[in-house]
Amino acid sequence: MSSPFQKAFTEKKIKATSPVLNSYERGGVGDIYVSNVASIQEAVGSVQNAINSYINEDNQHKADRLADRVTRRKGRLSHKDEEDKSTRYYSVTSDIAGRAADAQIEADKKATKKQTMLEKELAKYKEKYG
Repeated sequence: MSSPFQKAFTEKKIKATSPVLNSYERGGVGDIYVSNVASIQEAVGSVQNAINSYINEDNQHKADRLADRVTRRKGRLSHKDEEDKSTRYYSVTSDIAGRAADAQIEADKKATKKQTMLEKELAKYKEKYG
């Protein structure tokens, strides 16, 4: 004995229009099923790579990127410096320039630390083998 729900479900199943439903029984006749999974995964991968490159960016690259941004913004400023200094645009540009300077300082510190470390390793090597 079947319930009304089962009867309705069975009728829907028979009338289903999915391209993969009964594809073997119909001999492969019908719509061709094309999966969009690969293109979706590719798009997600591209977005994730962009996020990772931004998050894991080193200080030297960040300083260069921000300096280029400041240069482009300054190029857009008009030749009337006094009027530009009073605008928010000038304020934001100077903030970006400050962030670029900070990133450059951090990059220089890191480079100095790395150079000091390499010099110490060289001294140890010369002491041991020199």
